[in-house]
Parts: sequence; C-alpha cells; structure tokens
Amino acid sequence: MYFLFPLLLLFLMALAVIFHFRKKRIICKIKCMCTEEKLELLNEITAPFGFSYELCHDVFTSRTDAWQKEFGYSGLYDKNAVHFNMVFDCEPVYFDHNGRTWLIEFWKGQYGINIGSEIGIYQAEDIIPPAERKNVLFHAVPEKDMVSFSVRLFNGTSLLYSLSRRKHWWLAGFSMGCYSVPELLKMEITISFGNRQMMHAFLGGMKKTGYRPGEISICGNSVSFDFDRPKTRQPRMSHLLNSAWALWKDRLFLFLYCRVTKVFCHTLDKLLYLYEYLPFVFRHMMRIHCYSHRRHQRRKRS
Repeated sequence: MYFLFPLLLLFLMALAVIFHFRKKRIICKIKCMCTEEKLELLNEITAPFGFSYELCHDVFTSRTDAWQKEFGYSGLYDKNAVHFNMVFDCEPVYFDHNGRTWLIEFWKGQYGINIGSEIGIYQAEDIIPPAERKNVLFHAVPEKDMVSFSVRLFNGTSLLYSLSRRKHWWLAGFSMGCYSVPELLKMEITISFGNRQMMHAFLGGMKKTGYRPGEISICGNSVSFDFDRPKTRQPRMSHLLNSAWALWKDRLFLFLYCRVTKVFCHTLDKLLYLYEYLPFVFRHMMRIHCYSHRRHQRRKRS
C-alpha cells in the first residue's frame, strides 16, 4: 500500500512529461505549415461534419452537400435545441406555392462556443393546414428549387461576417470562439427567388408572420429585410431556466477553449491545434446543428 502513492505520482509525472513534449511537437508542426496547407487540411477534416472554413471571413459555412440535408426540418428542432446548448431566436415563415407548403426559416444565436446564423428553405409534400405545420417534417429543397441567400450578421454594431448571394438550401455561418446573446444579434437578409410568383407567395407568408410592408424592400425578384426582434413566440421562452443554464455552459466551454488554444491567435491555427491535441473535444465542438437532426431521424424511423 505504501508503494502505491509514489508509483501513482511517478505515473502522473511521466504522463505530464509526455503531454508536454507532445504539445510542443504539435505546436511546431502547425507553425511549420503554410496557410494554404492549413486551410486544405481543416476543410478536409470538417467536410464530414457538413461545413467548410472560409479564411477571408473567419467563419464556418454549411456545404450544399452537407449530410444534414437528408434529415429535413421539423419544429421539434427549435423546441429541443436548448437541451444541446443552442440558444437562438428563430422565425419560421410558411407559405403555399405550386401545390406545396414551403418553409423559409432564419435563426440567430449562440451555438455552443459559436455565434451563428442560419437561413433554410424547405418544402412539404403537399399543402399543409396552418394548425399542423409545426409538427410536419419538411424536406430540404432539391437543387432546382434552391434560392440565393445573402446574410450579414451583426453583434450589436459590429459586423461579424457577410455571405453574399449563395445559392443554397441551408446557408449557415458560425464564428468560432465568440459569445453573445440572441437579443444583441441582427441578421440583414436578402433572398433572390427564381420567379415572381414564389416571391409574392413568400411575401404573403411574411405578412401573416407579422412583418409590415415598411420593413421589407423589394428589387426585382429579391426581398430584403432585417431579422432583429422575432415576430413569433420563441420556443426558448418556455425553457428560460434551461436557456440560462445552456448559456452558462457555453461561456464555460468558451473559456476552456480559449485557455487550451491560447498558444495561437487565429481560428485556423487554434482548431488544427485542438484537432491534433484533443481530437475528441474537436469532434464534439464541430457537431453544430447535428443532434436534433439525428433525433428527428430516429423519430421518423420509429
């Protein structure tokens, strides 16, 4: 028994030495890489998660071939997001067009240790009565029905990023290692439709959601507006304690992220360092917008 404590102490000391030299080796490896090599490696790593990193904007964006497309969208995502440390404002806009009910929804808020925004377009298989829409599984639109999105996300008066004219079914942007609350975020959104009929159907949905004509600008087939204060009741308001708890955890995880990666200044270096040093933490952190999709898929199969 008396020998156990010294052996344990020696083991911990040896472990600390191993981690110290491993850390030094990883730092040296990343510093020796050029920017192009780092960017290529990070995008190779993050592609299976459905995201790519844009160095010029310092933001993660969703890929058009992201695996999340397979799972579609349901209102359950918004209701359960807070349980996965995602606290956001959301605004679903439903409208009927071409024999189907469509949904264009936008989100802004705190996603783990990221500030983010999303805008997605989905469609049902036929016309859905208003009372049933929140419980229906909507499908991501095929490529022929994608529209062009432009999004500028502000935190207070500071511009976090700008994504211009991206033809997409779900355009998402996440600023890694940042913190805010949904109330301080504002999205400036422009949606360019393929035809005026669809644009007018969407405008009808905006009106029913609560947007006034003076809050919307129209140019050709494009509609521009701000998403600042939601018009609809927010699901997180039914979980105020859970939301506060999730935001507290987000701040804690952000502190730990900054602490662990403090040897580097830029996101690109920080993430590659985290991937090499603590790969399980990196994988957990990159599962943005994943858990609820998987839950929906399990419900669908059952």
